[in-house]
Amino acid sequence: MFPVDTKLYVKPYFWVPQEGMKRRVDRDRVPYDAWVSQGLIEATEGDVIDYDVIRKRINQLAETYRIKEIAVDRWNATQISTQLTGDGFEMVGFGQGFASMSGPMRELERRLLARDIHHGGNAALRWMAANVSATMDAAGNTKPDKAKSSGRIDGIVATIMAIGRYQAAEQPRTIQHIDQLLSFV
Repeated sequence: MFPVDTKLYVKPYFWVPQEGMKRRVDRDRVPYDAWVSQGLIEATEGDVIDYDVIRKRINQLAETYRIKEIAVDRWNATQISTQLTGDGFEMVGFGQGFASMSGPMRELERRLLARDIHHGGNAALRWMAANVSATMDAAGNTKPDKAKSSGRIDGIVATIMAIGRYQAAEQPRTIQHIDQLLSFV
């Protein structure tokens, strides 16, 4: 997430297991293979996501961007969180419930309507946006939900988490050039 003046710019990174990708393309009717060719997602060897590849990519990105912090879903991310902490990154747990997600989700909606958030036309992120809906609790808090879709929503959840961390900054600051800061989720 890059704040520039009053706008937010999202630079998403996604991964898919190489093994069985063709099966996923046919089953999900999603052009994962084309997105890999276009550089919108990275394929990792094997039939599951290789978190060492993700860790390596984050460390490579740190050579170009000043990564302020990495927001991580507290559920089932212990190993990569520990490794990235050891690499010198600040890891911040981010809950997936109404309390954590509602404010940033409202901010995402506000920015979408105001056209104050940009993702460079990333087709994979756009597809994920089409899969997400909102669920609401009795108090009117919202969080992303994919109950009505079989498609992935991870990129939207990560965007909401990045917005949440941006909002949590004591004094959100802007930058003049997009290559100065990267909050990675």
